Amino acid sequence: MAKKSKGTSKAEATKRLIFESALALFKQKGFNQVSIQQITDYAGTAKGSFYTYFPTKSDIIVQEFWAIDAYYRSIEEVVSKEKDAALKLMKFTELQLTYVRDVIGVEMLKVLYANQVSNEGSIKVITDQSRFWHTFIKSIIEEGQQTGEFRKDRESSYLAVLFNRAIRGLFLDWNISSAGFDLVEEGLAYCRNLLIPALQASR
Repeated sequence: MAKKSKGTSKAEATKRLIFESALALFKQKGFNQVSIQQITDYAGTAKGSFYTYFPTKSDIIVQEFWAIDAYYRSIEEVVSKEKDAALKLMKFTELQLTYVRDVIGVEMLKVLYANQVSNEGSIKVITDQSRFWHTFIKSIIEEGQQTGEFRKDRESSYLAVLFNRAIRGLFLDWNISSAGFDLVEEGLAYCRNLLIPALQASR
C-alpha cells in the first residue's frame, strides 16, 4: 500500500496517493495491464475515490505531463541567467534531460509515450503547444532572433516546434534502446552539434 502524504488536506492527500499509486503500478506493469480497482487497492482507498479526482485512467498520464511542466517552470530562473540564447537552450536541455533520466526514468517514460500514442481519445499533452516546455523554448528562440543570434526566416513558434520535436525523437530513441545510452551526454551532443547550429543565423 502507498503511504499518505503529510502537510496537505485530506482530499489533496487522497488525490496524491491515488496518483502516485497509479504511476507506481504503470511503471511496474504497463498502463494497459493496470485496472482502476488495482490502483485503489494499492492506494488503500475506495474505488469510487478514483473518479472523484480522475475521470479516466488516462487523466493520470495527463496530470503527470503537467507535473513535468511544473518542473520545467521551476528551472526558468536558472536557465535565464545564461548569457545568450544558445547557452539558455543548452542549459534547459541539460536540466530537462537530467530530470527525465534521473527522476522520470526510462520505464515511466515508456508508459507516458505509449499512452499518448496508443490510446484513442486521450488528451495529447505531449505535443500541446500551450505547455510551458513549448512557450519557454519559443521565448528563448525569440530572444535569439532579436539579438541576431538566431535565424529570422521562420517564426519562433515554428522553430520551437522543430526543436521540441527533435528532443522528443531523442526521448523515443532512449525508450527504444531501454536507456542504452546516457540521455544527458548524448542529448547535449545532439543539441550542440545539430540543433543549435540549425537555429543560428548565417554569418
